[in-house]
Amino acid sequence: MTTLPQPTSRTLDVNGLSLHYLDWGNPGAPPVVCVHGYTSSAQAFNALARRLLERYHVVALDVRGHGESAWSKSGAYQYGDQVDDLAAAVDKLGLGHFALIGIIAMAYAGAYPERLTHLVINDIGPDVETGSQRITQMVGSRPDEFATLEDAMAYRRQMSPIVAGRSLDDQHELALGVLRQRPDGQWIWKMDPAYIRQRVERGAPQRPALWPALARVTCPTLVVWGTDSDVISEAQAQRMVQALPRGELVVVPGVGHAPTLVEPAVLTALERFLPITASRA
Repeated sequence: MTTLPQPTSRTLDVNGLSLHYLDWGNPGAPPVVCVHGYTSSAQAFNALARRLLERYHVVALDVRGHGESAWSKSGAYQYGDQVDDLAAAVDKLGLGHFALIGIIAMAYAGAYPERLTHLVINDIGPDVETGSQRITQMVGSRPDEFATLEDAMAYRRQMSPIVAGRSLDDQHELALGVLRQRPDGQWIWKMDPAYIRQRVERGAPQRPALWPALARVTCPTLVVWGTDSDVISEAQAQRMVQALPRGELVVVPGVGHAPTLVEPAVLTALERFLPITASRA
């Protein structure tokens, strides 16, 4: 049996919170920072990281309130909070210039465009579409606990065709990123319940003015769009590519929100898109 490479689990003290991240090693290589979305964790990038780790230094963060990162005592879960965390984290890691991959990457890119060598925006746009409310309702109504990890994995497959389409090993790894076992044996979500209630009561956090932000992003940028996505339409994805000075659309056929980034179309684009060498200064 082949043993898969595993990352090192680390933490950073950022803005008064302990933030967890997975470090895939190869520290002298060009850095690639991965940041997940609302329902996920740093483990969402494991499959991609294993394809990149021989050529890149991959770092995947757990956003505040998720995974092994701390929960905000004040309920600070706006886009600005996430951007501030990312900005402080990359500074502490000494990453002067880096490639950024993820769902919330737009907001950071608009605020710090000069820091990025490359940008990958995964199936989200400046304008809110119907899928955001669907996800909020789904998370707000899901069971709080499961008797076994297998029960939790079955529920995740039922709720997400993206998860269901992955290998059982991938599903297990992803589940451990978002679920933990209590001392009584029950499995519960690794997510701040206050954050979930906040979104149910108020809706998704208000997005900053991201259309002007895109125009400031001068690095090469991939906009990844799943053709079955209800989070971003083809029209919005095309508009993003036009707004970006160096934008390119990557179409992932038959996939909804959010592509795993190891689909053939994405891997082909990444192979020619990411740099062979890059400065860490």
